[in-house]
Amino acid sequence: MTMPASKSLCVILCMFLMGAGSQTVRASSDDPAEVNDLPGFGIWGPAYRLRNVPEGMRLVVRAAGDRSAATVGSLTRSASEILVLNCAPEIVPLTFEDASAEAKRELLGGVWCQIDHYGMTGFVPGIYLDPILNR
Repeated sequence: MTMPASKSLCVILCMFLMGAGSQTVRASSDDPAEVNDLPGFGIWGPAYRLRNVPEGMRLVVRAAGDRSAATVGSLTRSASEILVLNCAPEIVPLTFEDASAEAKRELLGGVWCQIDHYGMTGFVPGIYLDPILNR
């Protein structure tokens, strides 16, 4: 029994696509991109926790980087695992990366940062952010 050409082509194409999907492409261990790959660089590298929030208070998260912007939520003073998405004015990533822990806190002191904390996104003054450093 012979198959029509169009059906034959479909079978060959389907087998090719199914076979291609089962292959795994991996970088070799000699690939510097694999060995030195980091999840982020500069302000986007570490996760953050809060600092300078007075006892019994919560940090207000705003819709924009301005104290008069609408409130979108708040963070407890012990909040951690905060991701920084962006800061304004922008902090140069290499400057931030090369800075000491204290210098990083100083750089954050003059900016508003857009953050994500378990799905809540908004803006907070950078002075309240403390990078969780692995050094």
